[in-house]
Amino acid sequence: MLPTPPDIDLDSLFRVPTGKMLHARECQHLTEKSLALLEPATELDLAKLPLCSSCRDALSTGGRAHYTSFDAALEALPVPVEHRPHMREVAAALDTAQVWIPASRSYIAVSAGPGIEASAYFHKTFVDVHQEDGGYVREWVPGHRTTRSAGEAAPAQLPAVCPTCFVQLPASGRCDECD
Repeated sequence: MLPTPPDIDLDSLFRVPTGKMLHARECQHLTEKSLALLEPATELDLAKLPLCSSCRDALSTGGRAHYTSFDAALEALPVPVEHRPHMREVAAALDTAQVWIPASRSYIAVSAGPGIEASAYFHKTFVDVHQEDGGYVREWVPGHRTTRSAGEAAPAQLPAVCPTCFVQLPASGRCDECD
């Protein structure tokens, strides 16, 4: 168990009565039900319970930044301009009552509200969208290529050239001019 860093204020830590860890109020692990049950952490809790690793990172780096709109978050996270229209289209189909960028500044998250699982995580080149049956599906933004698709030809290779006279080598690999 890692001790709670001394620079983290006790007033920013909470516990769920039956929980085994301390959390910040904005912890991504807390559900709506857990949020309703949160109690301020005590000195005894601080000595006995470990601090959630996500909360440790967030609290030590200033936590997540909240935004009033998805567009404001797009401006704050340097998402390529050509990817923004598609991301706005995806976000328009979601409840984006809560929009934030974590301390790592690696994505924009949206959810219907505090304690509700994120509807989507918008990275710079892809979006992970929550599915009704659980889990997330990755959707690459148009124009971004990760690998060749099945059946797509490999890039053409340049023919071999003789290092001495700089002519194209025949299939034998031996230069007709030099031999």
